[in-house]
Amino acid sequence: MLHLLSGPVDSGKTSLLLRLLSNLGELRKRVDGFLTPKVYAGDQFIGYDLLDLKVGGLSPYIRVAQSAEKASVGRFYFLPEGLEKAVRLVLRHQILDYLIVDEVGPLELSGRGLWPALSQQLRRGGFRGLIVARMGLVEAFFGLLHGIQVQRFDINEASVEADLEKAIRKLYQATPLLET
Repeated sequence: MLHLLSGPVDSGKTSLLLRLLSNLGELRKRVDGFLTPKVYAGDQFIGYDLLDLKVGGLSPYIRVAQSAEKASVGRFYFLPEGLEKAVRLVLRHQILDYLIVDEVGPLELSGRGLWPALSQQLRRGGFRGLIVARMGLVEAFFGLLHGIQVQRFDINEASVEADLEKAIRKLYQATPLLET
């Protein structure tokens, strides 16, 4: 089952997921993947880091484009080592775990970035996970999923956090937690 969390830019999707993870209790050890918290230099926004949800730790991931020489997507560019790590995190996903990918964007919609690794994981039988997508990209992302069952959660719904937690817990009700 794929859960999709959607919402506008800067609507609190990553913050909601951080709160949700702290509420999952015993299921927290089943979560893998990454979040992308914002990074600031003083009070200036400079991009996003990669937060590894299985082992912890932050790695530089995306930065605001400062130069036309950088390969960019919109106003951002991916640090090559950060993107490589994100791909590795997606590929290490074990089928009993719940994979969180924060987020898919224009790069993935064009078949690049995380998409080759993510597509491979999504097509595995028994997949469980959540992908974050900005509101304006949701329909295009659905076009890539071809028959994958998706339950969508909108950040603007008042009960989104409780509904998402309930949906994740439901995935694990019939599956005993295995030690890793």
